[in-house]
Amino acid sequence: MKNQRARGRMSCTGNLRYYGFGLLAAATVALTAPVHAAAGEKGTLSTGDAVIAAEPATPVSTEAATVSTVKKSLPPEVTTVVKPVKGPDLRDWQPPIAPRVTIPPLVDSEQEKQLAEEWGVKLISLNLTAAGYMMDFRFRVLDVNKALPLFDHRIKPLIIVERSGAKLPVPMAAKVGAFRPTNRGKNIKADRNYYMVFGNPDHHVKQGEKVNLVIGDFKAENITVN
Repeated sequence: MKNQRARGRMSCTGNLRYYGFGLLAAATVALTAPVHAAAGEKGTLSTGDAVIAAEPATPVSTEAATVSTVKKSLPPEVTTVVKPVKGPDLRDWQPPIAPRVTIPPLVDSEQEKQLAEEWGVKLISLNLTAAGYMMDFRFRVLDVNKALPLFDHRIKPLIIVERSGAKLPVPMAAKVGAFRPTNRGKNIKADRNYYMVFGNPDHHVKQGEKVNLVIGDFKAENITVN
């Protein structure tokens, strides 16, 4: 009894497989018939049992393809396509000329002449720096022998604020020392610029204020902070 049931199941399975393959073959013929019909007019490319209709491709330039793509993306009412315009010719381009900035003298002409004759220096600038927490003093050495006292490490430079009388010294760092040049290496030379940096705690000195610079016997008065 069991053998008969097993044979019946095998028979049904075989019939289903047979009919399934038949349906698949019929569908394949139905789908490829239009392709074979079109192949009679156009070139065909055969790979095994599959036949695919192929049409020769026409080469299209990149510019034509770009214009065609732009036309397709435009709305129906727009019919004109503007081609890209070339940029300006930069071969004769010249950079703009920066405006000349004139820095006013740090002291009046009489005091400037007196400092040059007596101390051999010319004051250049006194500007706020380090977000206003310091002041950067610049000067030029004209005569080394006359200017040597300004580089003596034993003399402590000070800025005295005219408004409050506060005395602001040169800061001292642990590893680099004071923020000023000295003549320990005998390297001070004429016609060179030098600097001194003074502290300005709590932004005590504001831009435009008047201060006095004192380095031992050297004194420059009525200096404007920029």
